[in-house]
Amino acid sequence: VYGLQRNLLVENIIDIYKQESARPLHAKAEQHLMCEEHEDERINIYCLRCEAPTCSLCKVFGAHKDCEVAPLPAVYQRQKSELSDGIAMLVAGNDRIQAIITQMEEICRTIEDNGRRQKQHLGLRFDSLYSILEERKKELLQSIAREQEAKVQRVRGLIRQYGDHLEASSKLVESAIQAMEEPQMAVYLQ
Repeated sequence: VYGLQRNLLVENIIDIYKQESARPLHAKAEQHLMCEEHEDERINIYCLRCEAPTCSLCKVFGAHKDCEVAPLPAVYQRQKSELSDGIAMLVAGNDRIQAIITQMEEICRTIEDNGRRQKQHLGLRFDSLYSILEERKKELLQSIAREQEAKVQRVRGLIRQYGDHLEASSKLVESAIQAMEEPQMAVYLQ
């Protein structure tokens, strides 16, 4: 399947299976298995009910006389075919799972990229807000400083004005006290 990641483990299993299938049977395997009950009889049939290989005598006279049987090569080929189909289905399933894993990994990368972009965007927006707030703070501090200076100047002006009035009033009081101390009526009334 194009675009899917290779699953080397499954490929190795398939290669081993193909090699084993294509290889001729070992010397021991070439010898036919013999029946345990009838030592001179080769195992050549398969009991479908007991799911066990057996010999013809066991079918006719022995433990499998009431069982349904099939030729050993036919059962062997059928089971090998079923196993091969099962392996193919497992391999296809593994390929689908691998494709899903690959998609999920891509989704993870996309989520991480989106998260980084969102964090960066949010950082820039907050930096912009900080900049605006700093500028506004600077303007307000300058306005407060100007207003403070104007009020201080106004109060200092009033202090000077009242100081001048106080000095004039003190001089008047001093002059009035001196006038009160004047013993001569004519000088006092001037």
